[in-house]
Amino acid sequence: MKRRQFLQYSTLSAAGLTIAACTSQGSTHFTQPPANFGKVEKTELKIGIVSSLDCLPLVVAKEKGMFKKYGLDVTLVKQPTWEQVQQELHSGKLDAVQTLFAMPLWEYFSSKNSKSRARSQSEDENSDGEKKSKDRDRDKNKPKGSANTVALMGLNINGNSISFGEVAWKGGLRPRQAYNTVNELQDGYNKFFRELKKPPGFAISHPAAMANYTTRYWLGTMGIDGERDLKFQVLAPDEITAGLDSGSVIGYATDELFNQKTIANKKAFTATIDRDIWRGHPEKILATLDTWLKDYPITAKAMMAAVLEACQYCDNQENVTALAPILGKSEYTDAGNNKGWQKILTGNYNYGGFDRNPEVVTVPDFQIFHFQQTKYLQQPNHANFLWHSHAAWVVTQMVRWNQQQLTNYPKDADAVIKQLYPTESYADVAKAFWLNMPKGQLKIEQPEMFIDRIAFDPNKPMEYLNGFELRA
Repeated sequence: MKRRQFLQYSTLSAAGLTIAACTSQGSTHFTQPPANFGKVEKTELKIGIVSSLDCLPLVVAKEKGMFKKYGLDVTLVKQPTWEQVQQELHSGKLDAVQTLFAMPLWEYFSSKNSKSRARSQSEDENSDGEKKSKDRDRDKNKPKGSANTVALMGLNINGNSISFGEVAWKGGLRPRQAYNTVNELQDGYNKFFRELKKPPGFAISHPAAMANYTTRYWLGTMGIDGERDLKFQVLAPDEITAGLDSGSVIGYATDELFNQKTIANKKAFTATIDRDIWRGHPEKILATLDTWLKDYPITAKAMMAAVLEACQYCDNQENVTALAPILGKSEYTDAGNNKGWQKILTGNYNYGGFDRNPEVVTVPDFQIFHFQQTKYLQQPNHANFLWHSHAAWVVTQMVRWNQQQLTNYPKDADAVIKQLYPTESYADVAKAFWLNMPKGQLKIEQPEMFIDRIAFDPNKPMEYLNGFELRA
């Protein structure tokens, strides 16, 4: 099987070195009066979060009084899964949520396909001469039009890992830095998967998780088919641990805090982090429903301003010592007694292993909440800006793996993305923070951003898709 060109790890590492310390572009507002967007329509808010490192900006905004500064009384409501947080949002129990970057697209195409199936069923039944009374009964069960989840702003970029359990370690797999050459790594992983008697289980948190897309992408660069050589399963953290113990899953792709806790408990080791697969990829977002945004536009801006201020706070290294005890509170995360994840905030990442040699690597940009000057993140770009080209990349991967019955890049994709990732409200907030904004919403992801050195041009999505040999 022909493999797509791999980027040498030595070059890969050099490309990701942070050029300067964590530096916020624009002005941080910690000591500044709140920006005035007008009178907020709603002061008491409930925001859903999931126990992960990237809920930190919301926790900081709550604990450090940034929400109150903007006239908001916010309750953070911890949810067990991304699916549950979305259910609570659509039920009206939550005003906004921390969720997956691709979630608006996932829900939109899911709803669209459900309506298409309902219409097809309706047409088939009418052609068979169903009685009108039965038609009326059937219509009651048709999918109803519902509000769309829309992204308000990004919460962070990067931040996931791909990890394997002891079975893979005993089979010879190791963290990427343990291999001397790319060919050695490719051969080792290919040999391991080819010798398995059947495709092993592999856990993800949600089909729309960026970790799902980057894992499949990473495997594909090594000639491993994520669709046929593994069996992806959606599991909650406690189910992943049980799966590793029972052997039902061989590994998982997820965000922190879970991974460092699992590594500390000698349940897994990290093979690679997704920052080394696609540098600067979007991760989690602050989102709400389009109907809510329409009803409470000033409240939305006040909420975004508080979170943006918190994101700037999180990227300031002077504040690192204050972050860990805040995030570690049980009402926000399931960190438990393990504190290994705290080292991530200081720029050190533990890859783990089943020997006595800790694999701690300096990774200052494992997760960026607002801005660090790197080769892939330069002013006026910043982590909170929603690139429509990032959403376009996600759509190509949904098509590649035939998610939501997508077999071709939708002709109306640009319009859909514009609808689900609106920019006007965030632009007003950024202006109030004296933040320069990138020109336009589309950018070419240069080849050095990807592990296989294949550029992504959002204006040529089908050409990009046709370059993949491995796809559903």
